[in-house]
Amino acid sequence: MPNAARTRAALRHRLARRVGIACLAIATAAGLAAPAAVAAAPRQSAGFPAPAWVDTVGPVAFSSPTVATIGGTQVVVFGSESGYVYVVNAATGANMPGWPEPADIAPGVPTAIESSPTVAYLDGPDKPPTIIVGAGSTYVRDQQGGLIAFNANGTVRFVFHTQDIYNEWTNAPYPDGYDEAVFSTPAVGDITGDGQQDIVFGSWDHELYAITPDGTLVPGFPFQTEDTIWSSPALFHVRGPSGAEDIFTGGDASGRDGCHGGFVYDFTYRAGAPRLVWQHCEQQTVWSSPAVGVINSTGRPAVVVGTGFGYPPPYTSGSDKVFAYYADNGARVAGWPVTTAGPVFGSPAIGVLAGTSTPDVVDTSWCVACTVSSSVGSSYVYAWSGTGQRLWRTTVSGPDDFASPILVDLTGSGSNDVVVGSAGGLYPLDGATGAFMFGTSAADPINTCSDQNAPTVADVTGSGPGTGWRLFETCGGPHEVTGTGKLFDYPLPATPGTPPPWPTWRQDSTHSGVATSTLGLEPPVGTAASQLGRRPVSSRTRRSAAGSTGRSPGR
Repeated sequence: MPNAARTRAALRHRLARRVGIACLAIATAAGLAAPAAVAAAPRQSAGFPAPAWVDTVGPVAFSSPTVATIGGTQVVVFGSESGYVYVVNAATGANMPGWPEPADIAPGVPTAIESSPTVAYLDGPDKPPTIIVGAGSTYVRDQQGGLIAFNANGTVRFVFHTQDIYNEWTNAPYPDGYDEAVFSTPAVGDITGDGQQDIVFGSWDHELYAITPDGTLVPGFPFQTEDTIWSSPALFHVRGPSGAEDIFTGGDASGRDGCHGGFVYDFTYRAGAPRLVWQHCEQQTVWSSPAVGVINSTGRPAVVVGTGFGYPPPYTSGSDKVFAYYADNGARVAGWPVTTAGPVFGSPAIGVLAGTSTPDVVDTSWCVACTVSSSVGSSYVYAWSGTGQRLWRTTVSGPDDFASPILVDLTGSGSNDVVVGSAGGLYPLDGATGAFMFGTSAADPINTCSDQNAPTVADVTGSGPGTGWRLFETCGGPHEVTGTGKLFDYPLPATPGTPPPWPTWRQDSTHSGVATSTLGLEPPVGTAASQLGRRPVSSRTRRSAAGSTGRSPGR
């Protein structure tokens, strides 16, 4: 069995341990299938605005909220370990008609969700969007994994099945009757250059998939990587037909091409199949999801990504790095990699921070190297310049931070700050210094709900208490600790003076992983205008594709 499979059990136990420390005080007996607005919430910082509403849902571990517009209404979309996809009104927290819906990879059996839902206009910008989410979890065993696409009204567009190659809960090296999970968040873009939007994701069945809007495989896919894929892909055009986007992703490695640790890949689509352009073998699994953006004066887009963690042998030390490679040829960017205090499971955010004029990189790290008593059992949030110079480092509560940051101006000054979660809760950090803002501290976050994913910010249009610039956070879980998750709606302390450069997980609702603010690009088709602070337009021609309500064989 691949060596990376052993790390899954370690991940599950580490998460249960560290989430338990932070969340036992707010645990409840069972989750709910549908959200219910409640007044009570975990302890709230006195300096940050109080939430307008809080929904109670099934346990939420890794699934980040996505803001989109459906039928003229701005909504928040996310998944939970109860196996449901939620779509709620962003202004009120109320369920949208037809929602929530179960992720039934097997008929009548909801599958737990750790992936973040992607909202994309597969049929063109004038048709309703599609909600796409991967399914499967190490926390909830004996469930079918795969990917499911919903129409905007909650009906199923298609179900895609991955392969059954081993037991992902016990690591037994033989099929167990359950297709492997899709932890990877799907990204949507045009990878072939023919104008069609494709859905790209990895699976624990070792395959990198690309499927069409009707749920069938793009010719030449899947690509066999010989080990599990946790990383979510980034899609960005660097070569080939105009508009064709390469696939940048991470993956585990257990001997392929002599590599023991992890790979960072660049695939391009050529002659009817995906072609490997470059790859880097690193001395650790790559579970972080790459971000693409310009980070230095060369103007060349770079691929920035962190590493995961594993156990020797055959792994060697390498779980304390964030790497940067030029997207066009894979060459290392000068000044990178940078060293952290431990594994970097979270994914980088790229954008200009307060106090700088060129794009910076922000990410989280465990603090396994901490020896000072005040830091033991904590994690770090880092900011680096594009040349790899550390700008600041801030200690947050919780020993193993899996969360990813977002970048947004919290004061209305026009300079960007950082919002990031940890086992201890949610933190606002000054972009220039990393200092805690609004009266928070490492021990006193905005709230104490354990946060393993990324929040999102959006401008909710209209009038009333739930409109204006909002911050949405999903937190709580895993179900091994508490059966209850939360969706918080916070008003931002001030209207941002500049559009947020990284407002959500993977930067936009299609989860492209591209820092468009550093590239002079327009946001992708379907990105909520209110989320990026500008009107959504397309820099690429798109071709509509017919939908399907049938099930894709997927193999």
